[in-house]
Amino acid sequence: MAEIKKRNVVKGTIKTINKSLEGTEKIRGSVINSKNKNESATYSEENNANDYATNRIINTSKVIVNNTGKIKQKGNVAVKITKENFIRARQKVKMIKTKLTEKKNIKPVTKGIKTSSKLAKKEASKIAKETVKTSKRVMNLARKTYRGVKVAVKATISSVKAIIVGTKALISLIMAGGWVALVVILIICLVGLLCSSVFGIFFSGEKTSSSAMTMQDAIAECNQEFSDKLGEIQNSNPHDEYVLDGQVASWRDILIIYTIKQSNGFNEQEVVTMDENKKKVLKEIYWGMNTITSEVKDEFITVQGVNNEELPKDVQKKVLHIQINSKSAEEMKNEYNFNLHQLKQYNELSSNEYASLWNSVVYGIDSGEYINWRQKNAPWSNIRIGNTSNTIGDIGCLVTSIAILIEKSSVNRNNINPFNPGTFVEALNQKNGFDEKGNLRYDSINKVIPNFKYVNTINLRDKTRAEKLSLISQYVSEGYFLTVEVKGATEGSQHWVAIIGINGNNIVMVDPATNHTDMWSAYEFSKTSQFNYFEIDET
Repeated sequence: MAEIKKRNVVKGTIKTINKSLEGTEKIRGSVINSKNKNESATYSEENNANDYATNRIINTSKVIVNNTGKIKQKGNVAVKITKENFIRARQKVKMIKTKLTEKKNIKPVTKGIKTSSKLAKKEASKIAKETVKTSKRVMNLARKTYRGVKVAVKATISSVKAIIVGTKALISLIMAGGWVALVVILIICLVGLLCSSVFGIFFSGEKTSSSAMTMQDAIAECNQEFSDKLGEIQNSNPHDEYVLDGQVASWRDILIIYTIKQSNGFNEQEVVTMDENKKKVLKEIYWGMNTITSEVKDEFITVQGVNNEELPKDVQKKVLHIQINSKSAEEMKNEYNFNLHQLKQYNELSSNEYASLWNSVVYGIDSGEYINWRQKNAPWSNIRIGNTSNTIGDIGCLVTSIAILIEKSSVNRNNINPFNPGTFVEALNQKNGFDEKGNLRYDSINKVIPNFKYVNTINLRDKTRAEKLSLISQYVSEGYFLTVEVKGATEGSQHWVAIIGINGNNIVMVDPATNHTDMWSAYEFSKTSQFNYFEIDET
């Protein structure tokens, strides 16, 4: 196990850290590449509180060392010395613990520290408290350890991110009491520093209480207002046909602008929490980046004959054209005339390294790489569908959506490694998974992924919006995985998306063709024609 070493004492105090803008700005890139790298420590009846607490702090600290990557020379020295410090601290704890065990008449300490029933027994808590009282050297080592960690944090992008991943584990250590609680509290100060910076936006999806508003709540409200606006335009403009053009601005872009506007380049306003005032700012930015125009035109529409017995004919109809005009973050950056500090924050937050973290904020889940899968992605866009000349990039929205659901489900991929839309289609091709036109044979899915099974298709035509939402929500809540057709399923006009959640009246999707996340803000609800539902079959 790699352990953090001690660095020589660095001038500065906790108070100085909390107020230091320079310290905050140096924590760049502090929340990348860590979600799967934090090793959790375990607790059993055989371990006492000090063993558990020591193991947890060492395990959490290990991530900082392992993620230091391209640290400057100064940072390397700090991490090395800090690691030695932890080794000495751990040895000291064991030595003191042994001596305390040999004493038979130690007075019970006060009952002030509450010990988690899952973490430690009553006697272990007493030992931890006695350790604090009998060893100032251990506490001094802890303080020096914190200073070493602080330097390491400033020296590397990944280190603070590692602390973020381990925050929940660290909080549990406080419950165990003893000197470990002091170290934990000091390290959490670093997390507090991080949260007060622009990187706090990546924590904005966490609820602080059952009634607290989160970023996902605010996003859902904006999406609902947009959808209501589309409905209002349709209701106030009589029409026979409806055409929706354009795209809504990316929520990633919207949140980048929101975060930097709140910060003003100097972290003037934290972005971890959401309230009515902040939501108002978010909505102003949202509608500043998204505008809707509309007009009704008399146009001749070609109508197919009934049952192919009549020839197609042109019929004049009133067509409602709704145009969505959106702005990018780059355009808004110039429009708001960002100062130099804001531009620095913009360049950092716009980095592709943060893509997965932005997805977590927008979708409100610990989403995987499948959130970014699009049918036209380079690695698989040119793979052919069956024996046709069409590729995934041409007609692969359905198989891409199903691949997204399979990945989301974490079901066994049956040795398809790596698994993605391309390898999925290649496996289907080997099982004769498509007909001569490129239509998917649903029974072939189960042949490729034995535990992922197509169940049925539900028709949504002629149903109201509320009825469609109710049906989709019902199947999602029952644990099924859904792909939804959103363009009316007419010949030459068909598109499938993957549903990954319901947020109030919003249906959250991964769209193989766009970066839209709210289904009925991107597609007319009346054209939502059907959905397929799948299940995990463990039999």
